[in-house]
Amino acid sequence: MIIQRYLLREIAATFLGVALLLSLIFLSGTFVQILSEAAAGVYPASVVLQLFALKGIGNLVFILPLAFFLAILLALGRFYRDSEMTVLYACGVGPGRLYRSVALLGVAVAILLALLALYFAPWSEERAQEILDRAGASSQLDGLTAGRFNKLGAEDQLVYVESISHDRKELDNLFVTGSMDGRQEVLSAAHAYRRVDPRTGAHYLVFTDGYRYEGTPGSGDFRIIAFKEHGIRLVPRALVPSERSLHAISSLALWRAGEPGALAELQWRVSVPLITLLLGLLAVPLSKSTPREGRYGRLAAGILLYVLYTNLLSMAKTSVAKGSLSPWIGLWWVHLLFAALLLAILWRQRRLRGPRRGWRWAR
Repeated sequence: MIIQRYLLREIAATFLGVALLLSLIFLSGTFVQILSEAAAGVYPASVVLQLFALKGIGNLVFILPLAFFLAILLALGRFYRDSEMTVLYACGVGPGRLYRSVALLGVAVAILLALLALYFAPWSEERAQEILDRAGASSQLDGLTAGRFNKLGAEDQLVYVESISHDRKELDNLFVTGSMDGRQEVLSAAHAYRRVDPRTGAHYLVFTDGYRYEGTPGSGDFRIIAFKEHGIRLVPRALVPSERSLHAISSLALWRAGEPGALAELQWRVSVPLITLLLGLLAVPLSKSTPREGRYGRLAAGILLYVLYTNLLSMAKTSVAKGSLSPWIGLWWVHLLFAALLLAILWRQRRLRGPRRGWRWAR
């Protein structure tokens, strides 16, 4: 039990470290993408942190299986490099003990990933889509970005703002252009602020100290109006749910749908814990190295195996979604292929060790 706890502690500590590092790499890219979309006016900046947290949950489904696989390669590789594995073998700890320790931790991680892939990941994607839908139907001022043209109200109505206050209630140096009844209108003002009518609850954008230009382009029929205050009513946009991708649909709904695309997505989610467990067990023989090999000597082969596994799954998922591959075959043949590879490695190890008397492989 002491040796098993030692193995589990070393693998778990390495797993947490690798998972943290990969999370920083993957999630930093997600955060930059969300920030760039918010800066482009796709959605208001107020929802950036919420979207980042929700997108991060979905990314864990891809991060944790790779982190677990690399953690076993690194942890057991260190045992071989520091000759600790030789000492463990001399004390009667055979490969069977290694496989049991990895399988024990792998089952725990696989259960966590099953919950993430089957429930929490689609739930977080659905919540993210709801936030974007609500942001699209929120006040039109929430989506304004300083220093660029923004749509306001009608499709042909544009507003340019030089600066916006932190509470987004006051705007400086702005102008609005649009058309009404075939006449072009341009409105410029030094300042604007948001006001809510206490009686009706209607939202207005009130311009102060500005000019309004009305007329038809190409004619001399123009009118210039100077004003102290001029208000534009901000009409709330209707909340229209966007079309949901398969990633945002619950696993139960995918099962009930029965369509090839839905079944392919469901099988992909079920594949996540299977990948974790199979790759974790395959990492045990793959981590075997000599003391003279570098610490990262087996990582290249491990990453190649991971890429091969995930690419075959992606190809199978695409084939099922297109209807060119039966859902009964689906993604399962890929898992069976790698399970057969694992069994072949175990059989070969037992065959090589079998003739030695007094040594039990499963110890």
